[in-house]
This record gives sequence, C-alpha cells and structure tokens, in this order.
Amino acid sequence: MAAPELVRHRLPRPFPRPVLALGGDQKSRFGLARGREFLAGPDFGDLSSPENLAAYREALLAACRAEKFIPRVVARDLHPSAAGFRLAPELARSFSPPAGVYGVQHHHAHLAAVLAEHGRTGEAIGIIWDGTGYGPDRAAWGGEFLIGGPASFRRAAHLEYVPLPGGEKAVREPWRMLFAYLHRCRRLDAFPPPGRKGPGRAELELLEEMIGKGINSPPTSSMGRLFDGVSALLGTGWDNPGPAAAARALEAAAAGGDFPPYPFSIDRETRPWRIGLCPLFSALLEDLAGSRPRGEIAARFHSTVVAIGLETARLLVRETGLREVVLSGGVFYNRRVREGLAAALAGEGLRPLLPRRIEVGDGGLALGQAAAAAGSTAPSRKGSK
Repeated sequence: MAAPELVRHRLPRPFPRPVLALGGDQKSRFGLARGREFLAGPDFGDLSSPENLAAYREALLAACRAEKFIPRVVARDLHPSAAGFRLAPELARSFSPPAGVYGVQHHHAHLAAVLAEHGRTGEAIGIIWDGTGYGPDRAAWGGEFLIGGPASFRRAAHLEYVPLPGGEKAVREPWRMLFAYLHRCRRLDAFPPPGRKGPGRAELELLEEMIGKGINSPPTSSMGRLFDGVSALLGTGWDNPGPAAAARALEAAAAGGDFPPYPFSIDRETRPWRIGLCPLFSALLEDLAGSRPRGEIAARFHSTVVAIGLETARLLVRETGLREVVLSGGVFYNRRVREGLAAALAGEGLRPLLPRRIEVGDGGLALGQAAAAAGSTAPSRKGSK
C-alpha cells in the first residue's frame, strides 16, 4: 500500500523520544511524533468498521516505512474495547527494537494535545467537554475539569453522574438521556414533554428497571449527553440521525442576544467536585410551562454551560493559582460555547488556550497521546497508565 498523505505540524518543543500514537476510535487519526515534528494521518472515521480498521492499520505501517520511523513507544487509549487498545501490542512488537506500550486517558489526551501545540510543559486547568471517553473508574466521562500537564493529570470536577440507559443506544436516541436526567431529578411527571408522544408504558417501565438495577446503564458525566437531553426536552433532537445532530440542532435553535444562565450547583464537599444539574432542569421545566419561547430557553441553556465553565474555573484558579485554561473536546465545536467561554475567561484575566491547527474533537487525540507518552517514564509493555 502507498503511504498516505500526512499533515505535518511543527511544534514549539521537541518530543523527548519518538512515539506512534493511535488516536481514538471515532474520527480516528494516527500520529507520528519525532523531534519537533508531528505527522498526522488522515481521518479513518469509525474503527469499529472492519474495513476502516484494516485500511487504518495498513496506512499506519506504510507511513512508518515511508518516514523510516521507529517509535520507542506506541500510545493508545485506555478503553479495553477500543481498536487501538487491542492493536497496540501487535504494532509495538512489529518494530525492531520492539516499542513499549503506553495508555493515555481520553480527556488527558485532549488536554495534553493543546498544551503541546502551545509549547507548554507545566500544568494548566483543562475544561474538556465531549460525548464520551473511558474513565479509570469505568464510567463514561465527558464533562470534565482537569488539573495537569503533558505527563499526568488529576480530575478536579465533573458533571454529576447520570445513567446512560441502553449504553450506545442512548447516544442514538437522546430522549433516553432526557428520561435519565428527569429520573435523577425526580421529575418523571414531565416526561414526555408537551407535544411529544413518548415510548409506551412497557418500555418506560423497562427503562426505570434498567436504571434502578444498573443494567446496561453505565454512569456518565458527559456534557455532550447533557446537550442531547436538553435538545430532546425542547423538541430539537428527540432522535440523533447523525453524530451530534441533536446538539447542533439545539445550537441552531438558540435565539440571538445575551440571556441569563439557569441555576446549577457545585458540591465542593466531594473530591472531585460534582456539578449538580437538577436546579437547571427544574428551571427549564418552569420556563417551558410558562410558554417562554424555545429559542430563548435554548439560549439560556448555552449561557448556563458557559457559566458552569467560568464559575468552576474561578474556583479552581483560587485553589491552584493556575491561570491558563485549556478548552478542548467535541462540545467546543459549538461556537456559542467556545467563544462565550473563552471571552468570559479572558474577562477574568485568565488565559484560555484552544487548539489552533489540530482538531478540537477526537481527531486531535493522537497529538495528546504522543505528548503524554513521550514525557512518561519507563513505558510498560502492557500500557496500563
């Protein structure tokens, strides 16, 4: 196979050792990191497709041959069922000498990618919001506040956990997330919302049983799933016909202008802090019952997301003294959230750091994996970090 065309990035600081980074399972791009150069592969889409995975593997090996690239480390995501997780040991053994294998948590990779692109080696606050990423506690992370640098991190705060009823099915059917939030907030009296015919009684009873018993309902802190739930509530995304379709429809529905945020809570008695969303849903339901225009409700929700980021960052700045704040993850494709939060942070005298040339979503993961693995010590052959 001919080597694929690679996108060449020149970085402010060199990698301490060459790393082959495998990226994620969605919008999957591998990366070759050597010296100050990072070479990003093309987008292979979803690696759960056997055809995509085969093309990805062949292209990766062809790129290594063409560039005469021999990694010291192969960096992969931590999710045990991820294609890269399974492929990494085989790839590592294919080089001479064999490479080590190093696992990098999904949201840490987002943080490390932006730090690498900006040439930062110290710690920063990371606001990393996306659809899902495997957490060390086996939950589906996605509404994260991290403190860390290229080589390590700690989880400082996150959106409160709610069940993901049906697992991946809840991604395709956002009404399931609305049900989960209303169940969490003890407001199932509001489901389904006005004007929407919901599932039958038998299916709803099954969902309640799944949530109550924890059957195929892993906990999630995902900001992307919060967008889905609110989109289902407002009628802009009962189903998800494509990736992030419900969230994009909610953004498109938001009225122009400035609107005050809805309430939320931050529980600082826990470590990490938990951001409570039931005050938000109570206020959303009140506005809906009061016939407030849905465009204004959508706009207020976006203001709330910005307020969650700003207020939590303020508290973390107070605790840590850090003043640089990384914004990354697929939620930041949302222009209203991205520009609103960056401006709000800058207005507080903080320095927001966003991706410049790399993707804000999962297409940028490989750079972060490379930065984390290159700065690590003694990579394991099993790669369990």
